[in-house]
Order: sequence, then C-alpha cells, then structure tokens
Amino acid sequence: MTEKASLLERFRRHARPLLQPWQRIVVAVSGGADSMALLHLLHATVVEPHKRLQVAHFDHGLRNNSAEDAQFVQAAAARLQLPCTIGHWQERAPTGNLAEQARCARYHFLLTTAQQVAAGCVMTGHHQDDQAETILERLLRGSGVHGLRAIVTQRPLAAEVQLMRPLLPFSRAVLRHWLQEQGVSWREDASNTTLRARRNRLRHEVLPVLQRVADPSLPQRLADTALRLQQADQALEWMLERLWPALDPQPLACNAFSLAVLPLYALPEELLQRCLLRCRRQVRAEEEGVLSDRAMAGFLRCLRSRRRHWSMMVRGMSIERQGERLLFRRPVGRWN
Repeated sequence: MTEKASLLERFRRHARPLLQPWQRIVVAVSGGADSMALLHLLHATVVEPHKRLQVAHFDHGLRNNSAEDAQFVQAAAARLQLPCTIGHWQERAPTGNLAEQARCARYHFLLTTAQQVAAGCVMTGHHQDDQAETILERLLRGSGVHGLRAIVTQRPLAAEVQLMRPLLPFSRAVLRHWLQEQGVSWREDASNTTLRARRNRLRHEVLPVLQRVADPSLPQRLADTALRLQQADQALEWMLERLWPALDPQPLACNAFSLAVLPLYALPEELLQRCLLRCRRQVRAEEEGVLSDRAMAGFLRCLRSRRRHWSMMVRGMSIERQGERLLFRRPVGRWN
C-alpha cells in the first residue's frame, strides 16, 4: 500500500465513526496546508461531497493579503464543485486579547454558517503537532486536568452542532507530504514563522530541541498523553454527574439556581472546581472556560470560613451564601 493510499485509508477509518449518514459538514478552510488536507481528504471520503460539504473561510482582515487567502479558498472550493461561504470580521473591540477575539469571531461565523445550511457539524484542521504544542503550552501555564486534555476530537458548538477535529492523529509532515503527492497547493501564513508569538517559539525552537535530546516521536507522545488526560477528564465529569443530585440543585428564575452548602465540604478541590464551572455554564450559557487559581482560592476561603452569609464574583457569575444554600446567578444589571 502506498503512503498516499495509507493516509487516506487511515483517515477514512478514523473519520467515518464521527460522520452521521448524509449529515452536512461545514469545513473550516483557511487556505493553509492543514485545512486544505482536511478538505481534500473529506472530499475523497464522504458520499456525494457536493451535497454534504460546505466550505467556510473567515477573513480576519489582520494581514494585507488576507483577501488573497479568501480568493484562494473560493477557487479551491470551485475546483471541487463545493459551495463556499466567506465571512469578514466587522466588529472588533478596541481593547483586549486580539487573538482570543479573532478566535471567538471565527467560531461564531462557523456556527452561524452551520445553522444556515443545516449542517450537523463543523470540522477544523487541527492535527497532531497542534495537539503537542497545545499540551506543552498548557503545561508551562500550570493547567490542571481539564486544561491538559488540550484539543478534544469532538465537542458541542451548540445543541445541534458538533465541532470535530478528525486530523488529530496525523502529523503536519504527513499531511503536507500527502498534499504534495496529490499536487494540491496551499497558502503559507507568514505570521506562523515569526518568533514574537510564544506559540511559534514553542513550535520552532522548544519542540525541536526536546525532540533532539529526548525523543524524536515527542509530538506523538504528547498527543497520547492528551488522550489519556481526556479520559481522566471524562471520568471526573462522570463522577460529578453522579454526585450532582446530592448537592440538591434547585432552579430559580433567569437561569439562576442554588446548591446545598454542606455536601460541598466533602468534595475534593478538583470536583469543587468542576462544580463551579458547571454552575457558570448554566448561569451564563457558556461551554468553555477555566477558573484561575486566584478565583478558586477566593471561593475556598469563603466556603471554609463557615460564615452563613457572604458573596463574591467568579468570572462574571455571582455566588452568594444564604444560610445553608449557595445561590448562583448572573449579576443584576450585567448582560455580558
């Protein structure tokens, strides 16, 4: 079996269990090698791709040649006879983390596109090297189990739309070699080579040194570690789900609710943190998020003080103790 056929067959074996029969798929395509590989592998895998695949490209407008990327993706979609939607970043906050704002805008566009075309999932081109860089970055940040699970293969974007990353088992080098074998071109983003960004320094300076002095297969090892931590994360979520009724959750108006205080004293800190994140998801309807060490320490101080009345804020959520209950709600007068 040729390397080309081997990659395609490996992709098919990995991706097919993720696919629902006749489900429409939004394929996020930046024009880079990773997303172009995803597009062509999916095109060679799904039945009637012209009916099931919807190409989506988001122009952040942050580089002078970003319009050329959009044109490149449109042309690639046209050659495959696939529909293509181009989005543009119109509203940017004057302050804050630009990269995080861009990421949020991009995923909002992908979700909106999926809803418009009745697609059940969005697929992105994250691969094994992305996974290795992410887990290394989070190790340096001091992340816990939830953070160290890094990039998950599948998670919900909305109730009816799943986000999937079917390229996680495959390395950047293998994907690029396959594209070259297929005669498929791609766009290079110059911002991926600048060493000003911490992520790029990890990619171009730190990981190569670790591979040289420790193990050439380090990206695979890190990806395997991320998978095991995802399994540990699932086990902890399973445990919290079974403990949840003992906390006596009582729904209140406007997504607010309360929990019994006494059962919380028996929970290990890891489960307490997950409990707070679950409360925040319910109050603010946000799926993703982590708690800082400072926020968690503040909550533990209040909880362990045994005072019967106190209040605090945790990541846009108000927590108030009223006797033997903890009340979780969105702060009055706040809408963001």
